[in-house]
This record gives sequence, structure tokens and C-alpha cells, in this order.
Amino acid sequence: MKIFLSAYACEPEKGSEPGIGWNVALELAKYHEVHVLTRANNRESIEAALAGRQGPCPVFHYYDLPRWLTFWKKKRRGYHLYYYLWQYGAYFHSRRWLSRENFDVVQHLTFANWAMPSLFLREKRPLTVWGPIGEVHTPAAIHRALPGMVRFRDTLRAWGMWLFTHCEPCRVLTPHWADLLLESGHQGVPSGFSARFQKKLLSHPQTGINPQEPEYGRCARTRGDDGKVRLLICSEFLHWKGVTFACEIFGRIASRREDVELHIYGKGQEKSAMKAILEKHGVSSKVQWFGFVGKQEMLQALWDADILLYPSYHHGLATLILQAMWAGLPIVAMLDDPVAQVVQEGGGMVGQGETLEEILEDLTQKTLELIQEPERRHVMGESFRKLVAENYTWSASVERLSRLLTDSRAAQHPQA
Repeated sequence: MKIFLSAYACEPEKGSEPGIGWNVALELAKYHEVHVLTRANNRESIEAALAGRQGPCPVFHYYDLPRWLTFWKKKRRGYHLYYYLWQYGAYFHSRRWLSRENFDVVQHLTFANWAMPSLFLREKRPLTVWGPIGEVHTPAAIHRALPGMVRFRDTLRAWGMWLFTHCEPCRVLTPHWADLLLESGHQGVPSGFSARFQKKLLSHPQTGINPQEPEYGRCARTRGDDGKVRLLICSEFLHWKGVTFACEIFGRIASRREDVELHIYGKGQEKSAMKAILEKHGVSSKVQWFGFVGKQEMLQALWDADILLYPSYHHGLATLILQAMWAGLPIVAMLDDPVAQVVQEGGGMVGQGETLEEILEDLTQKTLELIQEPERRHVMGESFRKLVAENYTWSASVERLSRLLTDSRAAQHPQA
């Protein structure tokens, strides 16, 4: 088929959204003729990565807003507004070319922002696809217990998403324009789409990893048996990523046990709150801070740890989770988050409860169980690694996406 992808974020050697755009486009090009529209800012890295590459490659097209509008992207203060404006600018810049091309599929791939429109789905083709995408709410028990400013920001985020979802005309129409809605959570888990769209919904993971990349091959456990159980926090220090909860869990454990230590990778606005929690429990001496590190060092940290603490509470599936699972690293997560859905799928442990205190205590007890049972950690790690190999490598994931698109096009437009 001839496929058009709208991928605002698309860069080689990156994780998160840029990695999604790049890897889906590259893998999908093995099966189809793929054209990708992305930011002009990504051109240099894309062309360098494609130079001398063997085999089929996507065809990239580039667009950016006028330079003076990059003001909105500085220090991340307005990147959502920039992305919103880019959607309109990119569509009107490309619509004449798009209308001349005989695409079989038009897919909006990245950013997978629930509140933002995709005008490209207006182009009626044999098949129009939105996603993978989904909405993740903060559980009520967590929201009620958030610190005042964090709760205010979370409420503001929820209201802003509601306002855009219900009042921005093109966003209201986007799911109606799409023939197929790919939800990034698991089938049967609330995705945010109302009942009227259920017939369009199919489940497909948002992200993946490529274990054939050289960095993965250079990793192996290098730690000897030092008598310590190493817990790990690896994340940008944002409250919704659960970093303060992870510190609270470690603090409760480390104040009772001498054989645990915590390594923390990342940086962000919650660092002072994390330090305060660790100091409150008197366990700061058992903690090492590493800041942001390169991909190779981060992957090695996963191999050398014993347990990853990742109790996020409104997060899509993070690439880091799949990298940790590939390393055979047990993960402790929080119920109702997409991260927890995948952790549970692999037989991992998730915290639950009616209040934040109940949830934190459940997470603490389950982490303690893993600390006390090394054989259980090994079994869980093996299960995680098998799950990733079967379902969450980019090659396996995009092969399924290719079949899904082919079958959906044939079913919905048999004459196309």
C-alpha cells in the first residue's frame, strides 16, 4: 500500500514520541511505500541516519512554522501551542500535494495528544487512522491526596483537555473523520472514547524497542554479589511520573532494612521534594544521584539494578518500561496506569487501594516481597523479557500494524 504518516515528532536515536515516529516509519517501509511529514527541524538528523542505509526507506517531507513562532517552544513553556499551530500549518501547506497523491492509508501517528486535532484525517482515503492514542486520567484517590500546587496543575490539565476535546471544532470532528481509532491502552480498559466510537476501536501499543541496536548488545549484568538489593528510579522528575511516591516507598523500606540502596537517574522540578522525603526517613546516605545520562549508561543501569520503582499515575507506556523488561528487571507500578497494564501482563506487581496511603503501603509491601524473594525476581524478569520479545519489539509491533492496516482497508473499502 501507499501510506502517508503525519509524524510531528520523528527522529533517529531518540526515545519517546520522536522514537515512535522514526521506528514506525522505518519498519512500515519494509512492507509498504511510506511517506512521512515531519518537522523541518528533524531533517538533518533524519538525512544523516538514512545516508547509505540499505533496503527500503520512507520518503520524508518537511514543514515548520515561521521561525518567529519558535518562541512558543522555548523551555517547553508553549510546545503544546506550537504543536497545535503546526497541525493547521502543516495541513494547509500540504493539502494540495496530498490531494494529488493516491494514498491507500492516511495515519496521524505523533504526537499522540488526546486533546489535539488531526486535520489530515479530513482527506477521505480508502482508510484514515488516528493513533495509537488514548486518555489517561489521574485516579481519584491519587488526585485527592496530591500537594496543593500539583493538584491545581492536574485539575488545570484535565479541564484544558476537556475544553479542547469538546470545544475545538476540528478536535471534535477528528474521531468522526477517522475510519479507525487505535487506542494505546489494552482492549477493555477505558480509553476515553465514547460508546459511539467503539466499533472503530482497535488496541495497539504506542511504543516499542529494537533489541538489535548495538547498545542493547553491549549490555550485561556487571555487578557482583555485594549483599545489596539495588532499587532504581529512572525518570524525568515530574510528579505524575511517580518519583516522589517512589522515594516514599524506598524511604519506608530503607528505614527498616540495611541491605537496600537506591540509584536515581534523571532531573526535574521534583528533585527537592524527593530529597526532602528521603531526608525525612533518614535514608539519604543510601541514595546515589546520577542526573541525565546517555542511552548506553542508562541501559546498563537497568541491567545492574534489582527492582525498578515506577509508580506513575497518568502515563502512557514509557519506552523505559520496555527497556527494563528486556533487561529482565522486575518493576513495581501503580494500578490503572498503562504502565501497570503491561507490568501485569508480564506477571509483575502493581499497587492498589482506596486511598493514597493504602496504595503506597501496598506498593511498599510488594516491593519488600520482591526484595526478600530473589528467585521470584528472576522468574518475573524472564517473563518480562519473553513478553517484550513477542509483543513489544518494533519489528513485531509494526508487523502487526501492517496487517491491521491491510485488513482494515480491505474490510472497509473492498473496491479501493
